[in-house]
Amino acid sequence: MSIENDFPEFPYEDPPGWITCRQKPWNGVLVRVDRQSFKAGDKITFDVTVCSDAAGPNPAAKIRGVVSVTADTTSADYTIPWAGVLDAVTEGSITAFYTLTPADGGGPLTSEAAIVDYSRHQLGGT
Repeated sequence: MSIENDFPEFPYEDPPGWITCRQKPWNGVLVRVDRQSFKAGDKITFDVTVCSDAAGPNPAAKIRGVVSVTADTTSADYTIPWAGVLDAVTEGSITAFYTLTPADGGGPLTSEAAIVDYSRHQLGGT
């Protein structure tokens, strides 16, 4: 089942649609689910793929992160790690979606995917 019209966000995109060295990806990249009603005990599983897009989407790294909701809230965050994930490509894209497993035993709900361009190049091409 799908969470209609919902997708995670990359709150520190700058410029919009991009994660660059300005966001210091070596410290991780934040993915956020916002404006949702999560209940204590819910489990949110983030699925992230980092691609090298030189010749079309070429998955370079995948990771799955689980966030356990400890109190009723309207947002949840996951930080994509640098080592083994973000450091896998110099330029490409990051795609993320999440699956909500409700604490009440209801069936899992999966979001739409969000995508952002990703570049570790600094001004001057380094």
